[in-house]
Amino acid sequence: MKPFKGQYLGAALRSFVRALQQSEAVVRQILRNHGLERIDEDQWYDLNTARSIYYTVGAQVGERSLHGVGLQMIGAAQFPPGIDDIKAVLTSLDAAYRMNCRGPEIGAITCEFEGDHTAVVVFATPFPCALSRGILQGCAKKFAADALIEHGHDGCIDRGDPNCCFHVDW
Repeated sequence: MKPFKGQYLGAALRSFVRALQQSEAVVRQILRNHGLERIDEDQWYDLNTARSIYYTVGAQVGERSLHGVGLQMIGAAQFPPGIDDIKAVLTSLDAAYRMNCRGPEIGAITCEFEGDHTAVVVFATPFPCALSRGILQGCAKKFAADALIEHGHDGCIDRGDPNCCFHVDW
């Protein structure tokens, strides 16, 4: 994995602990393998450690579990105030990302609305696809229970491409 310079907020990283709360032994082992005993929500962690934890969850527990970690993110990570609908949450994804991840060249999340009920969201971040898909789905479904998230056909971070493109309909 290409190393990145940056830090990742413990509040966001704890989403993996919340998502895997039924598997305490797995959580303890993953933390131990990364030189940690626990995650402090107020502490900043090395970005590469956070990435490695997420990739480890995907490899050892499965992509479905990593997707579940992403679903937990809206309740775990920091988000800007005043988000009260799906358009606001989609628009705020990059700001929320920057509240939880800091450093040079950490990537970005962009959102472009194609209509009243459709958007294209691009995750150009150093994290696995299943995590990004889960984050997007958790955020969208909080405000539009019937939101449909589809991965675009033009690239995927997990295949070495620079980003994952998602189509959101609600």
